[in-house]
Amino acid sequence: MQSSRPGDLEAVDEALVRLRRLWTASRAHVLDELGERVEMSSVLVVEACARTEAAGAGAEVTVGDVAVFLDVDPSTASRLVERAARAGLVHRTPSSVDGRRAALVLTPSGRALRARAASSRRAWLGAVVADWPDEEVLALARLLHRFSAAVSAAPGPAAALRSPGADGPAPGR
Repeated sequence: MQSSRPGDLEAVDEALVRLRRLWTASRAHVLDELGERVEMSSVLVVEACARTEAAGAGAEVTVGDVAVFLDVDPSTASRLVERAARAGLVHRTPSSVDGRRAALVLTPSGRALRARAASSRRAWLGAVVADWPDEEVLALARLLHRFSAAVSAAPGPAAALRSPGADGPAPGR
């Protein structure tokens, strides 16, 4: 649906571009807060494994699941998972479903890293919206969830940027 007010979509676009730059800076802050040398890609692999595991109700997590969650090629996901495994955050085990695949399991270190990263992100977000009324924070959360779902479902620029063979947009988990 097109906006009936000129400039509305331009304003949203500008805000998203600025937010992207700020979010990149916040990621660096989260890594600093963790107080250890860990790559952001490994934090993202851990998050992908944890959320996929939670959504799957006991189903195995695979490299393909990580690829879908991160919206990257399976070969890229495989390299990212390998880095996280070398860092001791995930462990590959033989799949009980398909012998050609490996199941990914978070290690205790991976679970602890996820908890610390989430705590750091939420503390940072809390500081950003500290002077906002609760109802505005709730409204922002609802609108961001709605926007994220619409972006995931919509064809468009993101679909054109995806590599051939990618499994589609990352689910809003």
